[in-house]
Amino acid sequence: MKTNEKTVKMAARLYECRDTAKRFLGSEYKAKLESYLSNLRKVMDVEGVGAIEALLVISKLPHYAESGFIQMMYMAAVVEIIEPSK
Repeated sequence: MKTNEKTVKMAARLYECRDTAKRFLGSEYKAKLESYLSNLRKVMDVEGVGAIEALLVISKLPHYAESGFIQMMYMAAVVEIIEPSK
């Protein structure tokens, strides 16, 4: 698989997670997302990296593997940093 194809597939997966989180949480989405955004931004600042690279750092932490919901919310947070919802 070419790098461009991998990138497109990864972006599609991230957006899918954001859309799923928005549908699942409804009006609570933004409030529930805040802690994930905060954690992601802290890692971005400390590591001096972008949102996707920060997600890769977070994905190595034990709490990330504990829950598919946590994974989905961090992926949604990445998309919100890159392209915020209206």
